[in-house]
Amino acid sequence: MNKIGITLGDPTGIGPEIVKNTIQNYQGKNKLILYGNLPQNFTISNLQKITRVEDTINFTDKLFWIETAPTDLFLSGNPSENSGISAYNAIKYAGYDAVKQKISAIATAPISKHFIQIRHPEFIGHTEFFANLADCNNFIMSFFSPKLNVAILTTHLALKDVSTSLSAGKITNQIKLIHSSLIKYFGIDNPKIALLGLNPHSGEQGKFGNEELSIFHPIIKKLNETGLRLDGPFPADTFFSGNYHKYDMIISAYHDQALIPFKMLSFDTGVNVTLGLPFVRTSVDHGTAFDIAGKNRANPQSMKNALLLAERMIG
Repeated sequence: MNKIGITLGDPTGIGPEIVKNTIQNYQGKNKLILYGNLPQNFTISNLQKITRVEDTINFTDKLFWIETAPTDLFLSGNPSENSGISAYNAIKYAGYDAVKQKISAIATAPISKHFIQIRHPEFIGHTEFFANLADCNNFIMSFFSPKLNVAILTTHLALKDVSTSLSAGKITNQIKLIHSSLIKYFGIDNPKIALLGLNPHSGEQGKFGNEELSIFHPIIKKLNETGLRLDGPFPADTFFSGNYHKYDMIISAYHDQALIPFKMLSFDTGVNVTLGLPFVRTSVDHGTAFDIAGKNRANPQSMKNALLLAERMIG
């Protein structure tokens, strides 16, 4: 029986309630370990509270809970430095357990970067945090849904820094990682991948930037010669109005280029996956929604899909 960690995210956001809706009446074959805190007057039934993953061996239960901050601090919709501490400790504890192979996967509920950064100003996001914890250099932020799959060559980065962060060697390794992950985790024998250009109109033959000519075209040619099916670079402004669904993965250079169309088509149902880690990590594709927290209005489908995909990937 595998063990999957689920981080509750910011305890004053919608994380606890979407996790509750995901795990109630859980019929899966894995043990689930929740990391984090619950807001005041909020309970999840059938939880066995433990202090470490090893304690699960003493129980036949499937649902466990490791608290990550002092209790009775949190009210739904009222984030604070303390809620950021709870959220940060949750991903830290889960990450350590995953690196030590005590759990096989992590599914994460939403956090607030702002409230974590009050105490941890170096924090950028889940993706970078887990990659750093696992000492992983080749990793990819990717998003999956029934409508489309996208991956991003950079993570949480200012737009002005995107171009200088791109290099042929790094991009080549990232595309190879995406290709192998689609085969390993999703059973796609010969993935068909599209690469979007960085500049407007994919550079117009160098008139609006030369990254397509100097970096992307040589990479596509080189990888196609090895047998990969890689097309592009396509102009991003028109690509998603066309036959995008024929590709198993669409790769963009930066965050909004891929995530605006993805969230338009798959918000509340898509799953964020960090490829390249030594453990499986999935996540919701939305934020903390403090304004509706505690009102039982949050859609749990992305969290449900994140758990289902984690189970599938550790298969």
